[in-house]
Order: sequence, then C-alpha cells, then structure tokens
Amino acid sequence: MKISKTELENFSKLVTGLIEQADNTESICYALNRLTLEELEKVKTYFSGSATRVVAIRQREIIIGSFLSGMLIFLFSTYQSNLIVFFFWALFSVTCVLEFLRLLLARKPIHKHISLAFNRTKYDRIIAIADIILNKRYENELQSTLEKFTSSENLENLKDTL
Repeated sequence: MKISKTELENFSKLVTGLIEQADNTESICYALNRLTLEELEKVKTYFSGSATRVVAIRQREIIIGSFLSGMLIFLFSTYQSNLIVFFFWALFSVTCVLEFLRLLLARKPIHKHISLAFNRTKYDRIIAIADIILNKRYENELQSTLEKFTSSENLENLKDTL
C-alpha cells in the first residue's frame, strides 16, 4: 500500500503534536476527540507498536542478579573453609564492583533507556485515551445503525435482550 508524501507529512505532524501534548491529559483528550475515526485508528496503531518497557527488562536483570548473589552468599557461608568457593566468591565480588563502576561511568546508555521508558509511558497514555474514544465512537455508531434498521418497538425488545 503506497501512501502519498503529503499524507505522510500530515500524519507525522499529527503524531508530533500528540507527543508534545501527551503530558496534559485534557489537551490530549481534546486533540484525540477532534480526529476522525480513521485518523484515530491510525494513531492508535502507530503508537501501539510492539516495544517492550525497558523497566521490565531491568527489573528482570535485578531479580536474576539478586538470586545469583544470594545463592553465592549461601554457598560461601556454607563452604567458607573450602578454598575454591572462597576464590569464586572473591571473583564474583570483584566482578560486581567493576560492573557497578561501569554503570556509574557509562551514564549515556542509562539515560537513554530512562528516556525511552518515559516516552513509552506517554505513548501508553495516548493509546489508552484513544482506545476509550474509539470504543465510545464504535458504540455510538452501532447504536445509530441499530436505530436505522429497527423500528422503535423492535429496538426496545433488542435493548432488553442486550
């Protein structure tokens, strides 16, 4: 499916404007209510994406690291007289300290992940509001379609069954 350049430019302006207004719930609601049904579906599809939250990935790494370090501390306290276990414990401790220093020195990737997670929350807010508006509009269209094709007596019977 080919899309014209002007249509792409208009859609990019629309998306940029929505992202700028995403912090204010009232303005994003107003902006999304002004869109047509097709534009609203395009916006929801665009922002839905399949990106994962960086926070969930970091949380998984923290849980796995906590489990491994807890297991290593248990093994060390159980077998502290064994030289091999002491060597692995010391190696693990040095590795943890070096990893911590690497995280402190490499600030840019961490800030990039935080900004991505923050933007993802903005997009989730836009998606949630667009979904509410779409459901409301679909319900209104269904209601108007039912009113067109049924008489007033049949409509009351239909409402009772729903």
